[in-house]
Amino acid sequence: MQIENEMTARFNKSETFDSSLSQELDFFFDNVMDTVVEYFKEEVTV
Repeated sequence: MQIENEMTARFNKSETFDSSLSQELDFFFDNVMDTVVEYFKEEVTV
C-alpha cells in the first residue's frame, strides 16, 4: 500500500510538472510568434 501511495504521489508531481512546463512553452511560443509578426509587419512598411 505504501508503494502504491508513493507511485501516485510521484505521478501527481510529474503531471503538475508537465502541465506547468506546457504552460511555460505556450507562453514562450506566443511571445516568439508575436515578435516575428511584429518584425515582418515593420519590415513590410519600411
